[in-house]
Amino acid sequence: MRVGVLALPGMRAFDVAAVMEVLADDRTDRGVPTNEVVIYGPDSVIELDHGFTLRNCLLIETLACVDLLVVPGFQDPESFIDSLSDAEVRQTVEVVRSAHAQGSVVASLCTGAFLVAEAGLFDGLAATTHWRYCELLQRLHPRVRVETNALYTDEEEHRVWSSAGVTAGIDLCLAIVAREHGVAASSTVARSMVLPATRSGGQAQYVPPRYRESELTTASLLRLSTLVRANLAHAWTLEELAARAGTSKRTLQREFGSALGRSPGQWLVQERLTAARELLEYTSVSIEQVAHRVGFSSSDLLRKHFTRDLGTSPGHYRRSFMVTPEIESGSAR
Repeated sequence: MRVGVLALPGMRAFDVAAVMEVLADDRTDRGVPTNEVVIYGPDSVIELDHGFTLRNCLLIETLACVDLLVVPGFQDPESFIDSLSDAEVRQTVEVVRSAHAQGSVVASLCTGAFLVAEAGLFDGLAATTHWRYCELLQRLHPRVRVETNALYTDEEEHRVWSSAGVTAGIDLCLAIVAREHGVAASSTVARSMVLPATRSGGQAQYVPPRYRESELTTASLLRLSTLVRANLAHAWTLEELAARAGTSKRTLQREFGSALGRSPGQWLVQERLTAARELLEYTSVSIEQVAHRVGFSSSDLLRKHFTRDLGTSPGHYRRSFMVTPEIESGSAR
């Protein structure tokens, strides 16, 4: 497989390294087909983020038709957006559009989605990016169906991929290996990188639990949220929530809809899931105990909501993200 990697000043060194690690290493001794990987840029020397420098890049105008063109992310996507009128950037957008028109598969990593979206390749299709920038991508490109939770998207018929942030780019690259060279080859690459089997694109991005807390803008909702978070195990009813907020049920529903785009009940489930994630990350209490501590009547109900919203089970989440186990007497994992 012939692979081209775009490199512009300010792109993420991690994304470039991820592509090279998965697709450029020679693993023929383990039965993995080789790929020809070439980095292209506006100059032969490109300064990436964190002081990393790429040397001996081929000039972007020499990019011939490749099987796969990868667009790494930008450390500062807003700066890239501001530079869209620059001739150098416009040339790169045209190169991406032209490569796709000539038959190349195009894959964006992280905030590289902004460049691919600018080329129009995501119009009418699903795409994702780092969770911090999903809303910005949707606002700038309303024709794109931005998947805010997906680790990566694969529009096979249209020959475009996109990934969320950081390690999701590795998942995408491994998925491409599986598509092009087979699952056995992808598994071999993952093992060589000391990674578990690649995660599916539909698995949810793990957005930091309190990221959207600022959306509760009114004083009454903030007071209510503080009270509820301190007593999540309580069986809150809509009537009780409204009474605590000092308003009617209808008014409370309207305020939640206006502030968060969801009902009080949906918000309460999200708060319970947030607390459950924190307990799974920082304690070793059993799944059943986690469920009761955050207000779910059973571990089965916790699993149902957890799997629906995050695309994985509480147990798998704990194994992946547990930070500092807190051993508690009588607890069982």
